This record gives sequence, structure tokens and C-alpha cells, in this order.
Amino acid sequence: KYLSVLFVGDDAIDTDQGYQGRIQFAYVVLGGDSHHGAEMDSKIDSAGESKRSFPQLYNVNFVGHLTNAVGSVSTDDTYPSVVRLREGTGGKFGNIIVTNVGSDGLYQNDCGGETFTQDVSVVDGATTKENYLYWSANNIIYAPTSGTGTQFNNQCSGSGQTTFTSKNVDPQFVMQVGNPESTTLMTDPRPIAGGAAFTDVDTVPSDGWFTSVDYKGAFSASDNWLVGLSWLDENAKTPDNVDGVVTCGDINTDTYWSNSKSILLTCQVVVKSGSILSIQKGTTIMAYADDGTGANKAPA
Repeated sequence: KYLSVLFVGDDAIDTDQGYQGRIQFAYVVLGGDSHHGAEMDSKIDSAGESKRSFPQLYNVNFVGHLTNAVGSVSTDDTYPSVVRLREGTGGKFGNIIVTNVGSDGLYQNDCGGETFTQDVSVVDGATTKENYLYWSANNIIYAPTSGTGTQFNNQCSGSGQTTFTSKNVDPQFVMQVGNPESTTLMTDPRPIAGGAAFTDVDTVPSDGWFTSVDYKGAFSASDNWLVGLSWLDENAKTPDNVDGVVTCGDINTDTYWSNSKSILLTCQVVVKSGSILSIQKGTTIMAYADDGTGANKAPA
């Protein structure tokens, strides 16, 4: 649990040869020359094989790069996608967010005898769960129709290997640029409270290991667990772990800032003519080091 994998040259999370582990709360970010956020293989092609790979991933952010050009010297091909599932892998994938899709969100090829399903009860009730690949229909793969990316590229045509579906909605992160690099000045991967990450949330497996949540993706609206754990925090590229009211843009109506929560300025805030901003005594106001444009322009 609680894993950040940033700007890897090849594949960020790479599983193979019967891997059956569990991952929850992972933040995976591709750079301009990265390959996949996850490449999950099995090399076990026969149905009924108990040694088929069966990874279980819940609450993961896979952040792509909109102009990604694969530059890894260790990869066996250069076809870009944010997530790649192949070679007969099974598994369960729920509460996943895939964003910044400039190519394919989920690429599937070289499949074996696994059965695709979006009904988790089919997997949970199966004698040999490893034969199933479950991808929740509630997962988010954000590939706007105005962009160059597609949600799915399914190259498998065998029986039981139909194309998955996912929600194509903006996950509404506080601050996540479209072309992340190690030079990006500021990132806040938490979702806006009440946004798309908080609807149609999957129930995590009840095996005593997974933590119950009420959100998709790796972060709640209030907890930036990267602080103290990630290179981003060590290099002051993510804000302190402060639960506050995210505020950005013009104020066009009378507005009151309470001291019950900190006010987090993610861009410049201007009180427009005719409007009044009232600030309760004792209110804490904090500004991000950059407004997300990469122009080194702080909100305050």
C-alpha cells in the first residue's frame, strides 16, 4: 500500500509469471519517454491453470503523458499505452483512474484463455478465480473526444474476450498537468471533494487486507499521503498534507471564508467589483508554489 512510481523509463508496475499480489493506493506517473504505467503479463495460456497471474489492484491513479514518445532501451516494443494487460493475465481492477490518455488508456493483446468480465460476483464465485480478468465498468479512463487518445484498444478476439467499458469523465484532480515531467513545479493529485471520483465507487475485496474507501483513485479529497513518502515531497513539488477549501479564480458574488478549514489558493483569486470577500478572524490562507501552468507563477 501507498506507492508512488514516477517517470520510469520503461514500465512502472511490471508483473509476470504467475504474480498474484495485491496493490492499493498507488500513484503512477509517466514522463515524456516512459512506456506503460502498468504492464501485466502471465505467459500462462491454458484455461484452468492455477499459476496464471492474478494481480488485484484497487485505488490506483495511472497518470499518462499526452505527448508521450516511448524512449526506453529495455522495452520489447514501442507501442504506447497507459496500461497494458497481455499474455493471459487474470486479475481484478477496481477504483482505477487512468488520465492524460494521449494514446490508449487500456491496451490488451496476446491474450490466453482468460475470460473478461465486468461482473465481480462471477470472479468471486468461481472455483478458479485466476481464469478471469475483471475490469470494473466504474473505473475512469479519461480520454476526451477532443483529444488523440482512446479508452480501449482490445486486440483479443477469442471467446469471452469482449471489449471492456469504463467511465469517460474528468476525474477532477486539484492540480495534475497533462504532460508531467520531473521538472513539473507542482502537483496535487487529490480529487475535488464531491467530484467524479466519489460516484459509483467499487467495494474492495473483503479479505482483511484492502482498506474500505468511498472514492476512486489513490487519494481522498483530504489526505495527500505523498507527504513524507515520495520524491515529490522531498523536492517540494506537492503541497503539505493540509485539508482545506480549494479556491481558484474570480470572486463574483459576496463570499465568506470561515476559519473552520484552511483556504488553499491554487491560482490567483481576484475579488471583482461589486463583490465582498469576508474573512473570519483566525482563517488560515495558504498558496501553492505554482498555479499549475509551469510558469513559476504562485497564486499569491
